[in-house]
Amino acid sequence: MNDLEKQERLLDLLTLRETAGLGKEEERELEELFKQFPDWADDDSIALTTAAINLSMIDTNEEMPTHLRSKILADAENFFGKAAEPKGKVLEFEPRKKKEREAEVNAGEGFLGKLINTNWLGWAVAAACVALALNIWLAKPVKEFVYVPAATPTPTPALPQQLEQLVASAPDLVKGAWTDLDPKKPQNVKGDVVWSNSTQKGFIRFSNLPVNDKTKETYQLWIFDESQNAKTPVDGGVFDVDSSGDVIIPIDAKIKIKKPTMFAVTAEKPGGVVVSGLEKVMAVAKVST
Repeated sequence: MNDLEKQERLLDLLTLRETAGLGKEEERELEELFKQFPDWADDDSIALTTAAINLSMIDTNEEMPTHLRSKILADAENFFGKAAEPKGKVLEFEPRKKKEREAEVNAGEGFLGKLINTNWLGWAVAAACVALALNIWLAKPVKEFVYVPAATPTPTPALPQQLEQLVASAPDLVKGAWTDLDPKKPQNVKGDVVWSNSTQKGFIRFSNLPVNDKTKETYQLWIFDESQNAKTPVDGGVFDVDSSGDVIIPIDAKIKIKKPTMFAVTAEKPGGVVVSGLEKVMAVAKVST
């Protein structure tokens, strides 16, 4: 690879570093090229050009602050000459006198001298992009700000309202009243269960279901489906009871229910079980339409 090709590669790497970033291999390659062309290592024209181009692409509707506008105009006057009165909203500049410009160039001082004496085109591109960005920003009309309040989310109805909505809207609703499984060992749990196959939703409602100690046991609902083996009813979810009053619990069937025939509530270990031995049945409810 000759020097020209190396310089072209160096320019590619510098551009890539300022736009997308370099990988480890590319960083090492750049360092090696800097050793061969040390003058490139101190030149920041690529970075300035990239920044200026990015600035020119900024889409903003905000009006430029007065103090920032004044500073930019003052700096522009130092670089380009005395600012003329803006025509419309586009900023224009009057050129400096010819002798004044020539003196700066010959002395190698000031912005023009540095720009002409440098070997890099990046400075020129950066200056052009900054001037373009400034004109675009100053010429852009300020849009009126209109406040649009965020839509207020519809709150989820409380469980009693959800139960009422299901009862009122589901055409295939089935019901069942809680009773004791063994009359000789009454739990005296009262309440009912409602279920809709079309929506796969339902609720269980209790009164007099004892408050459970969460560290020792939890309640678990079981759904006996006509298509399911009676020894393995469908898990309808676990729940706890914190008060002795009325309790409404949404049914959380783990698989799709086809035709429920009975519901049962058992007391199980914390977290529930996959298959219940039905050793402590709190209540059962046979389905009726």
